[in-house]
Amino acid sequence: MTAILYTYLAGALLVASRLGWHMLRRLDGYDWHFNKLQIWTTFIFFSVLWPLTAFRPKALLSPSTLFEDDYDLAARTRTRDQLWTTPPACGAIVTYKPENEEGDETFGEFHFHASNVERFLLEKLQEHPHLARDEEGALLNWVQSRNEAQHHLTPVPSAWTRFKYVADDLIRAGEGKVRCLQCRETFPTGALVPKDDRGRPGWNFARLICPRGHPLLVIEAVHLLMKKKSRDGSQ
Repeated sequence: MTAILYTYLAGALLVASRLGWHMLRRLDGYDWHFNKLQIWTTFIFFSVLWPLTAFRPKALLSPSTLFEDDYDLAARTRTRDQLWTTPPACGAIVTYKPENEEGDETFGEFHFHASNVERFLLEKLQEHPHLARDEEGALLNWVQSRNEAQHHLTPVPSAWTRFKYVADDLIRAGEGKVRCLQCRETFPTGALVPKDDRGRPGWNFARLICPRGHPLLVIEAVHLLMKKKSRDGSQ
């Protein structure tokens, strides 16, 4: 019995040391800010129940898998801050391909002159100054650093998820070019069909559709809360 106890304690010490080293040397301020509770829970759980690591031996060699954030908040915030301080190169033309969200598959690829994006963002920030510290401010910093002599397409970094609102406003204002990846055809902005939800309970989405019916861009427009009608018809 004593030998079993010593074996258990030795294993717990080894696992705790390995996880502690990873926590000290590999996790940064973003991880601790967003995932502090999860980090300590993971450390205590696997230190106490270390025999479970026999089913995941690679986890001790690379403990990062044990500390993964389900919502990826630390990684996303870290990337956005890095884009603020060291934005990637930007050329004269930026391209944007929206990610599929809310179950809506989209097929749009949007091209904009960086100068038009800059003009739009300057007007936006003049109207809403508080956005200067959000993604809109980072986007403006990026396009203002552009090299007009660089004419190959520059993709908008995927970490800037709010660019979809910029793209929607620009397209509806007649700026840019749109390619439907399903049709494999480029359309003028005036040929797109807006198909927006209006007055639905819950999220209402704004959609831009190609002339052949393929969704190109879908964004959240407004969330409506409505009371259910009672049986007598009153609200």
